[in-house]
Amino acid sequence: MSQGLQCWDEYGRLIVDVGDYNMRYIGTVNLNVGPGANAWSVPVQGMRPNGWLAVLRTSLYWNDYYCIPGNNAFTVQYLPVSSPYTATLTFDIYKYDV
Repeated sequence: MSQGLQCWDEYGRLIVDVGDYNMRYIGTVNLNVGPGANAWSVPVQGMRPNGWLAVLRTSLYWNDYYCIPGNNAFTVQYLPVSSPYTATLTFDIYKYDV
C-alpha cells in the first residue's frame, strides 16, 4: 500500500508532498576516516545510482561530507581542503522507488 505526507500552509497552498516515494531503511554502515585521503568508496550490496540515499547520521560533520550513490557502493567525499580528522562516521542507507 502506498503512503505519503501532504501539508498545506494557512493559505491553503500545498507546501509538502512526499506521496510519490516509499522510503525503506536498508541498514547502517560505519566508515573510519582520517588524514591522508579525501574520498572513500563504501560497499553496499544492491545499491544503485538512482533511488538510493546514504545519510550521515551525526550532525557534527554534516557540512564536511557528502555521499554519491553508485553501483553496489557509495562514494563519500570530504569537502574542506585540509585532511579530515580521525573519526568513525555512521551512515544510514535508504532505498526509495522512483
